[in-house]
Amino acid sequence: MGVTRFVLSALLISVSGCAASKPATDFTYQDVPAEHIADRIFLADTIAEVERCEAPFADVRVVRPNFVSPPPPVDGGCGGKARAAAGPEYVDAVSRITALHDTVVTEWNARLKAGPEAAETRAAEVTLLRCLERAGFTQRGPGDPSLESYGIGSGDVALNNAAQKCSDLSDYGYRIASQRIRTLRSVLGRHEAEITEIAKLRPVLARHVRPGDGPDGARFGLPQ
Repeated sequence: MGVTRFVLSALLISVSGCAASKPATDFTYQDVPAEHIADRIFLADTIAEVERCEAPFADVRVVRPNFVSPPPPVDGGCGGKARAAAGPEYVDAVSRITALHDTVVTEWNARLKAGPEAAETRAAEVTLLRCLERAGFTQRGPGDPSLESYGIGSGDVALNNAAQKCSDLSDYGYRIASQRIRTLRSVLGRHEAEITEIAKLRPVLARHVRPGDGPDGARFGLPQ
């Protein structure tokens, strides 16, 4: 019994020692709240401060589905003259951040549209569509039942309002938001080294804060 206890203690010390010696990453993306991913990982808040625009990268701010109001522009109205005035160092930094954002979003969307994630989305949609049917809305278009074939997003205010109510009252909104943040964090995990490097760019961006700069509507991170 004493020998067994000694061996187990030695193993535990060995394992804890390995864990302690593993270098911590500069950025713990998994702990970032969903609403802060754009700011904490893609430095959207600092870009907005420099360019005096709305924070960009709105597409990685995971919230429950909103069928009533249009989504905010992904670029936040940033870019253009305000970006050019900040100089090449700043433009290069934003271009690097934008490239990582675009890669992450492309991989994220591909995951959501394929395999078990797509099946999970369809299963959640069934809950929403059944609620709409109980409210008197039926399928309008051809094909399998879907948000699109029911006309959601077509501009029908009554339908969109009903979809929002169904989303809020059922578990649809929660399931979709939970799925999106889970899959986004999974994709971010593939880019841990790049995220760490991007985090180092915050002081580079912050050096270019200037009073009086204004937004211009060009696409962020792209050459003029």
